Amino acid sequence: MIEFIQQGGVVMYILLFASVLALAIVFERAWSLRRSVVIPLKEVSEIEVAVRNGDVKTAMDYCQMHNSAMSRILWVALANRGVRRSVMKEILEEVGRQEVARLDRFVGILGVISAIAPLLGLLGTVIGMIEVFQQISIVGVGKADALAGGISKALNSTAFGLSVAIPSMVAYRYYESRVDRFVVEIEQHALRFVDMLKGERA
Repeated sequence: MIEFIQQGGVVMYILLFASVLALAIVFERAWSLRRSVVIPLKEVSEIEVAVRNGDVKTAMDYCQMHNSAMSRILWVALANRGVRRSVMKEILEEVGRQEVARLDRFVGILGVISAIAPLLGLLGTVIGMIEVFQQISIVGVGKADALAGGISKALNSTAFGLSVAIPSMVAYRYYESRVDRFVVEIEQHALRFVDMLKGERA
């Protein structure tokens, strides 16, 4: 593996860094985008029960205790329960945008890596091919084995670039869709909660 990277030149080290970064983001997002961290349904249900029973203080304590994305939004709703419905919705939309930004953190980097990795690989191949042709101009085409070896080394970076880009793209699309699903679910819970606070839903 080390020899494979060394043969590809400087571009291979950039791709290696990109692959490590992508892997770190994949693990970090897998941990941060768990349902228990974003929308713990059991805790949300406990908060709703407390609100239905008129025990706002207990509901706010539940929100602070669990500190998930959903509970933070519900806490803001409870803290602003005296304002008009339209004002509360605006407040929740603002808080929701902040929470979405947290959920979406680092996901865009995966998209960037998936886009530039093939280009970096192609750049490494082009640089390698330039070196091969320079070698041809010096020693001629008589040493076919040397030329084949040079071309093989040049293609290493393209192969590595694609190896980094494909998993990064898959992870990017997966986490992007996961965040979108969470956003829709958060909106549904928040709207239902507003209806409960305003007495429009039992």
